[in-house]
Amino acid sequence: MTDYRTLSSRYVYNGRNIRLRVDNVLLPSGKETVREVVEHNGAVAIVAVDQEKNVLLVRQFRHAAGQELLEIPAGGIDPGETPEETARREMQEETGYAPGKLESMGGFYSAPGYASEYLHLFLATNLMPARLIAEDTEEIKLVKMPLKEVIELIQKGDIEDAKSIAGLLYYLKFKTG
Repeated sequence: MTDYRTLSSRYVYNGRNIRLRVDNVLLPSGKETVREVVEHNGAVAIVAVDQEKNVLLVRQFRHAAGQELLEIPAGGIDPGETPEETARREMQEETGYAPGKLESMGGFYSAPGYASEYLHLFLATNLMPARLIAEDTEEIKLVKMPLKEVIELIQKGDIEDAKSIAGLLYYLKFKTG
């Protein structure tokens, strides 16, 4: 891939959460083409499991999907924040719980064909009630679901969000035996 080169770049949109960049690139074959890239600062996604073996999910309306989705807690990394700090903040903002223990489970790109967003995946346990502190999360509904029901929810299409499916399946496969 050493012959894959960016010849030029220009920004066509600079928003609150994303920037859209258009690159002219030279492929290894020698062909020139255009790539559109959504730049994002990265995010976290958290599989939160309480002492009763329930997973904490959030139900919220997602404008781009045009519907409410059932998801694991997640959110964007603010400038100057570490992924761990973001995970702790998002847990408190979206669920009203703080993790006593926070463990990294790796991460993944959300849509590498067109976006730079990298999601850091965490496991949150030893959950403790914490005051909700966010301003824009009043529409988020907390849903506690027994872990044994997660696979069925995914199979039925009740969980359609890719980061949630990836995070939950990773946890079930590699962290529960």
